[in-house]
Amino acid sequence: MKWQFVELQKYKQEAYPFEETIDLAEKLTTNFGDVIEAIEPVQVKGFAQADRTDIIVHAHVETTIVTPSTRSGKPVTLPLSFDIDEVYINAEANAERYEIEDSVILINDEVIDFDQAVAEYIVLQIPLQVLAPGEADEPMPAGNGWVVISEDDYQQQAVDQPKAANTPLAGLADLFKDED
Repeated sequence: MKWQFVELQKYKQEAYPFEETIDLAEKLTTNFGDVIEAIEPVQVKGFAQADRTDIIVHAHVETTIVTPSTRSGKPVTLPLSFDIDEVYINAEANAERYEIEDSVILINDEVIDFDQAVAEYIVLQIPLQVLAPGEADEPMPAGNGWVVISEDDYQQQAVDQPKAANTPLAGLADLFKDED
């Protein structure tokens, strides 16, 4: 989905609706193959509308990706459903109209490449921890002299065993303890 900025400027009174299925498989598996092993065609539905000299785009995106489990590396099917709200401007001075939290994109070549935005948002939607079915109930990996522990277990361990100071002068801490 690529649109000419000036063409979308015509939609001031009513929005330009769109509904498309796009194929981002090659782009995402090539550029992000470590986190996206496969992706189904992406359903994108939304609208674009001119606001003064800017273009506001809202879209709802749905797809399913296959990503490796962060624990075992096994493939996990992960459905994604999210919204995108972006503002496209063609003059840097227009950015002052928007809050810092808004996604404001300065375009230089007068073309809005919304496929690129959708691809980036898909990558951002992948959680930091993805587990294959049943992995949450399996014991954590361990090896010779090491074991993976959960964050909760780590926090409890920090409470149960406070970390001792590991400095060359730490041994002197108890030197005058009897004089108090």
